[in-house]
Amino acid sequence: MIVRKQLYFSCLAALVGLASPCALAQQKHSHAHEHGKGNLEITLDKNRVISRFTSPLEALVGFERPPKNQAESDAIAALNQRLLNPATLFSMNAEAECKPTILENKIVRDAANKHADLHYQLEFTCTKPAAIKQMTILLFKETKHLKEVRVEWVGSKGQKSSTATAKSNTVTFN
Repeated sequence: MIVRKQLYFSCLAALVGLASPCALAQQKHSHAHEHGKGNLEITLDKNRVISRFTSPLEALVGFERPPKNQAESDAIAALNQRLLNPATLFSMNAEAECKPTILENKIVRDAANKHADLHYQLEFTCTKPAAIKQMTILLFKETKHLKEVRVEWVGSKGQKSSTATAKSNTVTFN
């Protein structure tokens, strides 16, 4: 009887671990490096919303090699300034009262220094998690090279994927 209960709880713990939104978000998605496009993975977990955005640097500043002139250096500096203020890039609906925290902000270059991707991860901590309804991608406003963002989200209400654009930049969690 005791062995059966231990086995039951071990299986139950394994199933809960496999089905948790955080566990699902940790699975790697292999999206190709595609200019003009980004990827956004969102995990809704109780009062937290964790988002992982990746994009070729070209989609954000118009090039991805190291800067060659002052204008390109200025474009990188301007991007870095915007990245320091995540609420101007991604916004949760106001009723949820969410505060963003940057978890990762780095540019990853290939060995030949010809391609670079931005890896940007945020955690929104929300004081009213029941009010979490949507996220707006504000990146499109100041980024003319970003044409679309493929979005995948998972949470207690299920999972969904969609594509966001400048004209349709809101992800609804329902």
